[in-house]
Amino acid sequence: MTADNASPAWVSDNPFLHGPYAPVFEERDDRNLPVQGEIPRDLNGAFLRNGPNPQFAPEIYQYPMDGTGMVHAIYFEDGQARYRNRWVRTTEFLQEQAAGHRLFGPTFGPPPVANLANTHIIRHAGRYLALWEGGLPHLLDRDLNTLHPHDFDGRLPGAMSAHPKFDPDTGEMVAVAYDANEPRLDYLVVDRHGVLTKALSFDGPWPAMIHDVAITRNYVVAFVCPYVLEQPQPQWRPALGTAIAVIPRRGGGQAIRWLEAPPFFHFHVMNAFERDHYIEVQLPWFSSYGTPGRLELHRLRISLENGATQDEPLDDCPCEFPRINDRFAMRENRFGYVAFRNPRPNETPTPGVFEALARYDLKTGSRVVRTLPAGEFVGEPVFVPAPGGTAEDDGYVITFVYNARDDRSSVHLYDARDLYAAPVAQIPLPARVPAGLHGSWVPEGGAA
Repeated sequence: MTADNASPAWVSDNPFLHGPYAPVFEERDDRNLPVQGEIPRDLNGAFLRNGPNPQFAPEIYQYPMDGTGMVHAIYFEDGQARYRNRWVRTTEFLQEQAAGHRLFGPTFGPPPVANLANTHIIRHAGRYLALWEGGLPHLLDRDLNTLHPHDFDGRLPGAMSAHPKFDPDTGEMVAVAYDANEPRLDYLVVDRHGVLTKALSFDGPWPAMIHDVAITRNYVVAFVCPYVLEQPQPQWRPALGTAIAVIPRRGGGQAIRWLEAPPFFHFHVMNAFERDHYIEVQLPWFSSYGTPGRLELHRLRISLENGATQDEPLDDCPCEFPRINDRFAMRENRFGYVAFRNPRPNETPTPGVFEALARYDLKTGSRVVRTLPAGEFVGEPVFVPAPGGTAEDDGYVITFVYNARDDRSSVHLYDARDLYAAPVAQIPLPARVPAGLHGSWVPEGGAA
């Protein structure tokens, strides 16, 4: 099945538009997929993942900032699996489709800039939202049909974050959104019913990308790193250091504390929690942005008494896309799961995709690494809680896997307690799923 007036297939020599990243042009709905192994029959729900998938060849392409979002879904139903993918039909997507060619420029370039809706897909308060941090979310239905942009009944003051955090105790969705043109930040709280109850605007030190934040029971922490969004080109300015906003979740703007730390960059946060008058944040830590540097898993401890920040490396191996069992968010977690860089012999590493999965045991300081066979690459490992499970690692890790040998993709489901074991289930797909960004496990009938 193809999109209405779909663009013809095209190829590009841009490294982020071929191989694992090459877009797909067919929208599919495939049922009764073959399963190697066995999908647990009580594991019913959907694994959704968003990512950039331009419908027309761009003149300039900056992955992952460009390319209209396409959501890919695997539905688990009584031990069976089906696959569906759909473009997010933003206004700009429809305008380009009608024109028959690319109309919009790169995200951090001159206007016009499109709302790409290409970064994340979540469900909250019964709503499926395709997220992009430069504009409004787009409301989808469970079958991935685009309904309309969603501004929370006119209460959203600007753009929405692509990485909200969820409080498993209150059901709240919490985010910090940024403005790419001025140093304004918006602290947002959406209650469990989907009502935007708080939108607190405040000034940051400079315009900066805040892709993800940390949340604890009492605070939200935003790292304003020295990657400054200035025209005509964003710049890495380490002399500025890193500014840390510690935002009381239930306070006003006057209660926000600004702290200083050495320069670093990060995209994502694994988890955060409060303990003994400090906040601990676990995150993949970059020594710089856009230049050769280090990528490592770090633990940052922020004193709530004197504002001092302690930065401790947990590992010196590159990793990204950290996930935990979200039921344990804001609590002292023991386990974290990441996409892990583990180059294989005679194989050049591909930026943005990873050769392995890893499970970190933060209590013992150990890690377990599962490296895939040559030519196979993984994306973000999403934790899937086992129905009825109570322990932190009761569940599964699910991810899309790209096989460069035959240019096809599959879905792998692993026992979260034992990545060394063979996958619980492997589901070969009838089409390729391009390397993408973030996704969610949505249990059937769940409250999220």
